[in-house]
Formats: sequence, C-alpha cells, structure tokens
Amino acid sequence: MQRPLARVVLRDGVPGLRALIEKQNAVAAKAGQPEIPPKMLEAVGEHLLPRLRSAEWRDNAEAAMAGIGEVDLRDIRKVVVAAENGAKDDESRALAEQLKEGLSARVDAEHGKWLSELNTLLKDGRTVRALRQSSRPPKAGAPLPAELASKLAEAASASMTADTMPERWGTVLDAVAYSPVRQQVTPQALPAKVTPELTATVKKLGKRVPHIAALFAPAAPKAAPAPIPAPPAPATPAAAEQAAAAAPAPAPEAAATPAPAEPVEPPQETAAPAEASAEEE
Repeated sequence: MQRPLARVVLRDGVPGLRALIEKQNAVAAKAGQPEIPPKMLEAVGEHLLPRLRSAEWRDNAEAAMAGIGEVDLRDIRKVVVAAENGAKDDESRALAEQLKEGLSARVDAEHGKWLSELNTLLKDGRTVRALRQSSRPPKAGAPLPAELASKLAEAASASMTADTMPERWGTVLDAVAYSPVRQQVTPQALPAKVTPELTATVKKLGKRVPHIAALFAPAAPKAAPAPIPAPPAPATPAAAEQAAAAAPAPAPEAAATPAPAEPVEPPQETAAPAEASAEEE
C-alpha cells in the first residue's frame, strides 16, 4: 500500500494525495462502497514525504556525481541547489559537498574551453557565431577578458559597413544585441539600402542597442534663419512734414501756482514818555 501512496506523494505532494482521495471517495459513494479515511492517509503521506524527497535527492546526486564530466551543467546545479532540503544526514551532506567541488572544477574547465573557442571563431572570421557564443558563458557573471572583448567588438563593427547586405547587417545586429560587447560596437556605416525587414529588426532591438538604433533615426530639419529687418528709409522733407502733422499736440503745461506770500509784521511804534521829556527840560 505504501508504494502507490509514495509515488503519489512524491509526484503531487500531500495536496495531490488529498485531491486523489476526494475523487476516489466520490466514486465509492456513487457505487455504495465505503469511503477511504482521508485523515489517516494524509498523515501517512506527510510522514513519508521528507524521507521520499531525501531518497530522491540522493539518487539524483549519485547519478550527477557519476557523470560529473558529461552531465549538463544546469542539471548538476539543480541537484546542488536541492541539497539544502534533500541532504538530511551526514552521508548525504558529504555527498553534496563533493558534488559542489566537482561542479566548480567542471565550470572552470568549461569556461577555459569557451574562451578558447571564442578566440578560434574570431581567427576564422566567424563573427556572428562568436557573438552568439559570447552570450552563453559557462560561468555565470564572469566577464570577458578585456583583450578578447575588444577583438570581438572590432570584428562586429567591421562587419557592419555600407557594402554589407541588409540581411547580413541585420543578422550581425541581432547577434550584437545579445552579446556582452553590445555597448562597444559602433558600425562603420549604415547599409547602402535600408530594407523594411532591417528597419523592423532595428526597432525590435533598439532598447538593447540604442546608440546603433539612433543611427537610423531621420535627421531633424534645420530651422530657417530669422529674416534680417530692412534698414529704415531716409526721411525726406515732405515725409518729415507729414510726420510732424500727424504727431499728437503736446499736452499744455499746468499753470504754475504762485507760492503764498509770507505775512509782513507791522512795525512797532516807540513813543518817548512825556514825563522824561519834561524832566530833561
């Protein structure tokens, strides 16, 4: 009983087991047969699931370790990542560590082969193939050596000239757009004839290579210079008389208001006292 149950749990998990039990109970109810106790089977499935996953990981890890030199790197990486949940005992953890070391050595070897292949492709003049190969490094995030990147960019730029057929020009552009040197490639010239197909390719890839797409944008028309105003004609005596007659009369100046006169104080009279005069006589 546990083997069929284990297969279901390993494939679909406990939710899948629960759905299967509900389906079988619906069929049993229509046939008038007793239903399967769901809680008991779910408990068995939950108990088996961790051990089943550990055993499954162990089988995959052993197979990856046996073919560490030939198995696809993506498959090996999946097994290494799954070790966090699958390697539960000391023996499994030791196998996981061995698998990590084997993966690292394999990646280094593949990366060296990848660089050697890029150099060979460039020497043979297979620029498009080299560009496409450069976008698939075995070691994720590893940059191209500066010298190799410069050679690749130069080869791509030299492949995009006025004499290059539009179809070939578009093929090179497509390979450049997904390569790690796309910002370093500068076409020598646009093709002599820009076809609708090439225009569509440029539009599709414009966000990845905006500096190349800008070469296909139509040049903005130059603004016409502003006209220079003509110098005024010299005034003739007749024109001067007409201008003087047409000019508005000057506004009359306001009459000056005289300043108020300052008040004049009356002179004070001084009379000699009569008594003083009498005494003097």
